[in-house]
Amino acid sequence: MLGIEFDFMTRQVFDTLIFVVFGSGLVVAIIRLVHDFTRPLTDADDADDTRPHA
Repeated sequence: MLGIEFDFMTRQVFDTLIFVVFGSGLVVAIIRLVHDFTRPLTDADDADDTRPHA
């Protein structure tokens, strides 16, 4: 088609690529959850505040 050959793309390389993408997504999700659950909470009396805090 374009002259690009993917002979290096064996099953092991493809499986490793999948695990790297899945693992990095899992790490980012865990970091985000820890960040969200450990942020300080605001007063419960402030009922009109519906915006997320940075």
